[in-house]
Amino acid sequence: MNRKHVATEFSCAGVSIWDEPEDHSLYAYITMKADERSGAFMQWAMRYMRHRLLVVYEPERNRYDLSSFFLGHNRSFCQLMEYCASTFEFEPIK
Repeated sequence: MNRKHVATEFSCAGVSIWDEPEDHSLYAYITMKADERSGAFMQWAMRYMRHRLLVVYEPERNRYDLSSFFLGHNRSFCQLMEYCASTFEFEPIK
């Protein structure tokens, strides 16, 4: 996401390829400031991940929280987010 200039604030997954599913956090998330670029990325991720992605907008903090909709799906959430970031192309609204 950094290479695509989508600035994140916080993230947590507790995932390693060596972890057993029971050994890590049940919840994975990424928090980003709401701006034109992150909004476009969030829309891109929603189209690709569909029901696997939960997006919450916090107006008082002007940010998006993207998380795995399914508890215990950290690894697949991280892999899908990595794919979305690698395929994301930002085109500013003119």
